[in-house]
Amino acid sequence: MLYELALPGLLLQGGYRWLRTAWRTTPREPALRLRSARARLRRAEIGLLDRTAPVLAASLLLRRFHRNQSEAPMAVMPQRADQTVCSGNCFRRHGVYLRQLGPVDGPRVLLIHGWNADGRMMMPLARALADQGLRVAVPDLPGTGRSEGRPRSFVALALILNKLFLNEKTYDLVIGHSAGGLIAMIALGQGLKAQRLMTISAPSSLARMMDLYLRFTGQPARTARALLGRYENVCGRPLAAIGPSECREMSIPLKVVHAKHDWQVPASEAQGICAAREGLTPIYLGNCNHRTVLHHPELTGLVVHFLQETSDREAPHASYR
Repeated sequence: MLYELALPGLLLQGGYRWLRTAWRTTPREPALRLRSARARLRRAEIGLLDRTAPVLAASLLLRRFHRNQSEAPMAVMPQRADQTVCSGNCFRRHGVYLRQLGPVDGPRVLLIHGWNADGRMMMPLARALADQGLRVAVPDLPGTGRSEGRPRSFVALALILNKLFLNEKTYDLVIGHSAGGLIAMIALGQGLKAQRLMTISAPSSLARMMDLYLRFTGQPARTARALLGRYENVCGRPLAAIGPSECREMSIPLKVVHAKHDWQVPASEAQGICAAREGLTPIYLGNCNHRTVLHHPELTGLVVHFLQETSDREAPHASYR
């Protein structure tokens, strides 16, 4: 009886998080156990610093946020002066590892992966698009996967992408998954040449991205506020404006796709992207989550249709008013 009366209050007061933690099973694999233990120690360290020096805690947390972009290690390939051919259609340019698939004369598509991932996550979609006759490029962002470089802010990553593809032909389509959608928006705002943009399960702004990260990792409030202020200084702009500003100023066609049951980046974020620009309606894909949306059987068709439905228009480069 008391349990039945208390349960609603527990849920309202954050009891759900406690119950979820209590029911969570300990990983059996040694590597996952080590990672779980390391995560607990890191949270404890931030919690201690939050009580004594929240600014220092924010600095440490921001460095870890950037480092998480390269949490999935891969063997580092040797590099020559500027560009080293690795194997087949994979090579390194200016330290960035780049995969290319599909016929060389097909429509050009650039896939940008998200945070805490690398280009391998995009490969199922890349192969499906290549089978449809598209020429697909899949980079590992700097500091991730097989790419060199230290972890950087999203704004800095977008700037590196622009330099990497400065002398490339205009891409027919840029696709960004999760934070990669946000990076793609920023890159287009900085001058990346493309005729279309598609975001997949992307956050609506950099502020929302950081807010989701802080909530998901359960960071203390004082440290979270200090982190947002520090990251805003790093980016040189208000975090809430990074994303919506680029979306409003963009003159190229934009398609917003989101996993209907996404628990990492809520589906409501798609509405936030569309709210920044008139005439946009999000497309929701069912029976998938944040990661499995890239394997959704309808996604390839959406990409091909997007290219076809805009091919009759003379879509300009990523120009801004």
